[in-house]
Amino acid sequence: MRKLSIIILLSLLSLTSCNLPLVKSTPNTDVVATRVAQTLSAQPSATLQPTQEVLPTIELTTPPPTATLTVTSTPTTSPGDPKLTLGSPNFQDTFNGGNAFGLQGSPYEDDAVRISMQSGAINFTSLAINAGKRWRLTSPQPRNFYLEGTFKTINCSGYDHFGLVMRAPSYSDGIGYYFGVSCNGQYIFQRWDGSGTSTVIGWASDPNIKTGPNQINRIGVKAVDDTFKLYVNGYLVKEFTDSGLTAKGHFGAYVTALENSNFTVDLEELLEWNLP
Repeated sequence: MRKLSIIILLSLLSLTSCNLPLVKSTPNTDVVATRVAQTLSAQPSATLQPTQEVLPTIELTTPPPTATLTVTSTPTTSPGDPKLTLGSPNFQDTFNGGNAFGLQGSPYEDDAVRISMQSGAINFTSLAINAGKRWRLTSPQPRNFYLEGTFKTINCSGYDHFGLVMRAPSYSDGIGYYFGVSCNGQYIFQRWDGSGTSTVIGWASDPNIKTGPNQINRIGVKAVDDTFKLYVNGYLVKEFTDSGLTAKGHFGAYVTALENSNFTVDLEELLEWNLP
């Protein structure tokens, strides 16, 4: 009977091990999802391959004409760069080794993107345009936070954009907030919920965004309850409220190629501070 109990216990463990994300006690170890089509049981690994399903058509892919865009906010140094006053982050990853973002030493690739671990960065290389968002998420799930990512553009033009994902309740369904910065100097803030994609802040220009290829942009979001502050290179560019998603959730980074099928950007650092 003891031997039979051990066999049953081992069988149960083997059935559940493929479907639960691994959560470590250290903040630098994370678990991810990449896209709507990828389920938790199909995370990239040595034995499991992601599915190749078609993304829903709710993704906003057509930006308004450039001529209609106007600057909607004025950069200011007040309240200042949050990174200078918050102390040590609760989460920090500079991608210098390990299994950051669940890549496990092997790149992830589907019909629209290839995501790979480089020395000191995670590389996102698009393979097609107008194919929706592609993201990677971490295991922590803060509700109130300051989140910051440092991105370096490589091949970058027009409305191709990159940015941060936050308050995502699931690794695979795409629900969450998306703060993006485009290669032509615009920013956008969207909410993806059960009813589709809503543009909370439409495309807006800001002089603090460094445009084109071979540029480094540090972008951040401070979220406290329903109040959001958007930062670009340490400057506050927009403050607003939105109550669409108020629960805690995962955070990470995303890319969307709208004009350049070889849109390429590196995520060099990701930081997060818990806020009350």
